[in-house]
Amino acid sequence: MEHDEIHDTATFIAGLTIGALIGSAAAILLAPQSGRRTRRQIGRTAERWGESAAEKAADVRDETRRVARQARRRVDDAGERLSEVVEQGRERLRS
Repeated sequence: MEHDEIHDTATFIAGLTIGALIGSAAAILLAPQSGRRTRRQIGRTAERWGESAAEKAADVRDETRRVARQARRRVDDAGERLSEVVEQGRERLRS
């Protein structure tokens, strides 16, 4: 996954999460119920949001690690190819 794709995915997830937060907050605040019940509901919703945010953060962390490993492999491969080309150049200069 390219950097732009990761950024677009992260932006989408952030927008989705913010939209869900705003929608949920509006629904809770506009619902006709007691203050105690509303506070309890807000607490449960906040807990779910925290869990959801932790899951999303773990997903982003895992994807970042995967991309970093892939990039590291590509850099290592390029370094090996460069070393081979340099060695071939040295051999040609010696002969």
